[in-house]
Amino acid sequence: MTGSFLDTTVVVHIAERIKPGGTKGEAYIRTNQPAETPYYALRELLDGRVRIFCNVHNALYTAENPGEAMLALQRISPAEGRKRQSKLEVFATSMNAAFAAPGDRNDVKREMLQDLALRANNLWRKAHKLKSVTIVQALGCFNDGKVTYDPDGALRGPRNSFTCIKSERCSAAAYIYDDKSNLTKMISALHPSSLDPKIANKNETQKRRKALKELQANGPANFDKGRCRALGDAYFAAMCPAGSVVLTSNLEDHVPLCLALGKKANEP
Repeated sequence: MTGSFLDTTVVVHIAERIKPGGTKGEAYIRTNQPAETPYYALRELLDGRVRIFCNVHNALYTAENPGEAMLALQRISPAEGRKRQSKLEVFATSMNAAFAAPGDRNDVKREMLQDLALRANNLWRKAHKLKSVTIVQALGCFNDGKVTYDPDGALRGPRNSFTCIKSERCSAAAYIYDDKSNLTKMISALHPSSLDPKIANKNETQKRRKALKELQANGPANFDKGRCRALGDAYFAAMCPAGSVVLTSNLEDHVPLCLALGKKANEP
C-alpha cells in the first residue's frame, strides 16, 4: 500500500464535491493510506479558491445589482489570467443558481451573497476535515482561523488577511531549504532545457524556478514571502514523505519535480 500526499487541487475537488475529481480522490485515499495533506495546501487554498469566493462576494456586495458587479469583474485586467476567469465562473454559477430558484427576482443579489458566503465557508471548513486525511507540516507563518464578515459586511480571511503573518519568516521556504541537495535538483529540473516547451514556457514554471533560485541564494530568513505561492508544486515534491506519492490533478507540472527527487506523482 502506498500513502497519499494530497496537493491543493485534490483538496479542493474533495471539499467542493467536484466530479469526477472529488469522487476519484476519495476512492484513491481510501485504499492508499496514510493520507496526508500539508498546511501549505490550506495556505494555497486560502489565498486562492477561498479568496476568489470572497472577492466575488465583496464585488457584488458593494455593487448596486448583479449586473453592475458582473461589469466590475469583467473589467479586471486580463493579466490576472486564471484568477479573472475563475471569478467570472464563480459569479456565473452563483447567478444561474439564483435565477433558477423560485422567488422574487428582486432577491437575486441577496441570494447570491448568501450562496457565495456559504460556499467560501463550506470549502474552508471541509478542507480542514477531509475524511481519513491528516493535516501535517504546520507553518508558523500561516494565518489559520475562520472566514468572517468585517464590520462593513465584506468577507475576510482569518485576522482580516488571506496571506501569511508578516512578522514571521516563510516556513514553507524553510522546509524546502533544509534539503539543499533537493533544492538544487528541483532548480535543474525546471531549467527550460529539461522540460517540454509547453511546460517550460508557462508563467507558473518560470516563477517557480525564480522563487527556488532566490531561496537558494538568500535562504529562508531573507526569502520574499510574496513568492510563497510560487513555490507551489515544488513544496509538494520536496515534502512528500517516503512511502507516499503526490496526489494531484495536475500531473504535467508535478512529474518533472517528483522525478528529479526520485518520487512519484499520481492522479486519482
